[in-house]
Amino acid sequence: MINNKSIMITGAAGFIGSHLTETLLKNNNFLILLDNFNDYYPGKDEQIQKILNNYEQNKDYKLIKANIVEKSTFDRIDHEIDYIFHLAAQAGVRYSIDNASEVTFNNIIGTVNMFEYASKLSSITKIIYASSSSVYGNPLYTPVDEDHPKNPISPYAVSKLCGENYADLYFKVNNLPITSLRFFTVYGPRSRPDMAVRKFFSYILQNKEILIYGDGTQKRDFTYISDIINGLILSGENNKSSGEAFNIGGSNPVSVNTLVNKMYNIAQVEKKVRFIENQKGDVNVTHSNISKARKILKFEPKVSIEVGLENQYQWQLSCLKST
Repeated sequence: MINNKSIMITGAAGFIGSHLTETLLKNNNFLILLDNFNDYYPGKDEQIQKILNNYEQNKDYKLIKANIVEKSTFDRIDHEIDYIFHLAAQAGVRYSIDNASEVTFNNIIGTVNMFEYASKLSSITKIIYASSSSVYGNPLYTPVDEDHPKNPISPYAVSKLCGENYADLYFKVNNLPITSLRFFTVYGPRSRPDMAVRKFFSYILQNKEILIYGDGTQKRDFTYISDIINGLILSGENNKSSGEAFNIGGSNPVSVNTLVNKMYNIAQVEKKVRFIENQKGDVNVTHSNISKARKILKFEPKVSIEVGLENQYQWQLSCLKST
């Protein structure tokens, strides 16, 4: 575990960022937390503040509300930095279909600015870039390994692959110790409202029917948030991970139909489902080959889909009770 270090997290108030913030603060690290707190979805301010209430500003962390597409943001950082976890991005495959320019600008310019800033740091030990399994597109074979051809089919996926290419460039030209992680369908407490598992449970709890795109046979490699956080930290700790890309997934895909059945079993209510047409940008299957991460990072997913869904359900129940 990384401890007693100075660490920057971009996108710190988001789904993955808030969990990483919580974990690293527990291990006596000083965190520089960057987030632009945009209005893509509500609740991020409260989400991060609930964690930070247990810690002291300027002693345990520094929270900077700013956008990394603006270079002046980095002038506000006055600490030496050992690690950077670059999680900030305009998320959403479907959102990117209708907002390609915004997603391209935010994700690519922000990433280049981050790498430019990092390349000037003398203290940097490791930079972790959060990429996505969407860079593969519809797979030619499964499970997908890191050498699989890249065929992104959404602006979001293109932006993530472009970030990986810049990571390779800065590693080779600037000797910047960057690792890229390709996340597979992350879910769990604090997930965004537009993410499938949260959205489906929300409909179940409101006694609304779930809308399934296509016939529901499409498969997803659902990965619980604590496994993602473990992958992030392991890649930061490992010296051999620089200049490499790794799949971080559960490596046990289930169909959307199976997922929904498991969710209704947990909620123990009548099943209400309607099938509608496929959406642009959606792939047929995601399935991670994590052999490389197992070998080099010693990464091993630990949370089953059943346990992860129960945790998500209980979290959403608690959110309802607190409103």
